[in-house]
Amino acid sequence: MNPLTDAEFQAVFDQHKDAVYRFAWRMARSPAAAEDITQDVFVGFLRHPHRFDPARGTLRAFLLGIARNLALKHWRAEHRFESLDEDAAVAEPFDVDRGDVGDIVGRAVGALRPLQREVVILAEYEGLTLAEVARAVDADIGTVKSRLHRARENLRRTLAPLRSRQPATT
Repeated sequence: MNPLTDAEFQAVFDQHKDAVYRFAWRMARSPAAAEDITQDVFVGFLRHPHRFDPARGTLRAFLLGIARNLALKHWRAEHRFESLDEDAAVAEPFDVDRGDVGDIVGRAVGALRPLQREVVILAEYEGLTLAEVARAVDADIGTVKSRLHRARENLRRTLAPLRSRQPATT
């Protein structure tokens, strides 16, 4: 890919900035970190547009892949002594009696191990196909399926108390 014109870059930015920010925010769980990651994604793309190969996947998957690498770098800096290994721990239980269902589900997704969290966010929130998720996280489809399965099982266990939760009556 040749250097981008200002108009081409602006079009890419306008089309993908929200998805990149949402992903970064859900991974880093910090608006400031998400803003930094989003900025770094687009600055990197502006400087090196030739790194995108349309034969390997969509531009959105490519940009989310960059965001993923930056989010994991951020996570490693903040959790130096914790393993990224998705089997290292299951999501910790938390109080499902506080907050609305959307908030509770968001907290449950945020509590997943990073490698599980990223595939859930990309597949469920961003609507990427398994192939696009695999491209974004630089893994094969079997690995993505396995991580997604473990993440869904963790969410099912964590959110099980919601099934018995009675709606508030007024």
